[in-house]
Amino acid sequence: MGKGKLDITELTHRFGKTLALDAITFSAEPNEIIAITGPSGAGKSTICRLISGLIKPEYGRVTLGDKDITWASPQVRDVSYMFESYALYPHLTVTENIASPLRSPRQKVNYDAARIDKVTTEVLSLMEMEDYGHRLPGELSGGQKQRVALCRTLAQDPKLYLLDEPISHLDAKLRHKLRGAIRRLLTSSEVPAIWCTPDALEALSVGDKVIVLAEGKIQQQGTPEEIYLNPANTTVARLVGDPAMNILSGQFAGNGSTVNFQHQAGNVKLSKSQSAHVKTITNGEDYLLGVRPNDINLSQANGKAGGINGEIYTVEPFGKYSIITVKLREEFLKIKTKRSVEFDVGQTVNLEFKATDHIIFNAGTGMAL
Repeated sequence: MGKGKLDITELTHRFGKTLALDAITFSAEPNEIIAITGPSGAGKSTICRLISGLIKPEYGRVTLGDKDITWASPQVRDVSYMFESYALYPHLTVTENIASPLRSPRQKVNYDAARIDKVTTEVLSLMEMEDYGHRLPGELSGGQKQRVALCRTLAQDPKLYLLDEPISHLDAKLRHKLRGAIRRLLTSSEVPAIWCTPDALEALSVGDKVIVLAEGKIQQQGTPEEIYLNPANTTVARLVGDPAMNILSGQFAGNGSTVNFQHQAGNVKLSKSQSAHVKTITNGEDYLLGVRPNDINLSQANGKAGGINGEIYTVEPFGKYSIITVKLREEFLKIKTKRSVEFDVGQTVNLEFKATDHIIFNAGTGMAL
């Protein structure tokens, strides 16, 4: 099997009158994982189905290596595709399901019984499924079925891997363990891989590059650091983070060398560098301010000037930190504390925003400035 780059060019598809994908363009190098994230209905599975050949595009091109496979049948594309629905054969055991593509007459590599046994044993061990090889899919839980489907995908030696939500139904501990192990295997395979997930943090952790998809359009693509630190618009900002970035509406007002962001519940003081930048873009118009949950300090309201007062809406303790939702009139903010704190629902608290470089968005377009 030779190495080959995946190129997707202006891929467009409709379901009836609904535009599911709108001129999607990206590429994946050998050894590279492209993580595609976005909400349900964004078009992630449609991309996989188009690349695999299960459906045909309205417009655009799919190239793998030196071959245009846009209109090629699925059987000749040599793509290992893990379906979101798993697609296991109900009458075959776990081991037989994993081995089924290796025994296919279309398989270009000759797998004898010993090699098939070795490959299936290795992937079952990777997925911690060694004792389940004799079972039928009907005897497995949803998470176990997902691991079998993943085993079957990883056991193959294709020109491209397509993983559609490969670990979404696993428990948190196993999910964290496997995503690193799977990433290690994929990046050593010398072929490109597409990993689709609605979990933006998962995408950041596994992808060499990340594509944020929403309403059939690429909102942003770049390295995990670029996506997290510099969201291109409010759509990306609201999808990425733990929790995601808070978006406040308001205006900017200058006060000497300092510029404040005026929210209906109070003012947010900007850093000196950002104050200088804001003076070049603001004319009393409405803007949006993106503030990360860990850039807000929370304390009991004491009546002193500064900061913003709000009402505790929910408290989620996680031991070493807490996530607190605060209501600011019509808006809600998420705050991530460094440790567990004790606040009561309904309590009035003071929010002090760190004087750091927050993200400024155009209120009309939602684009970062």
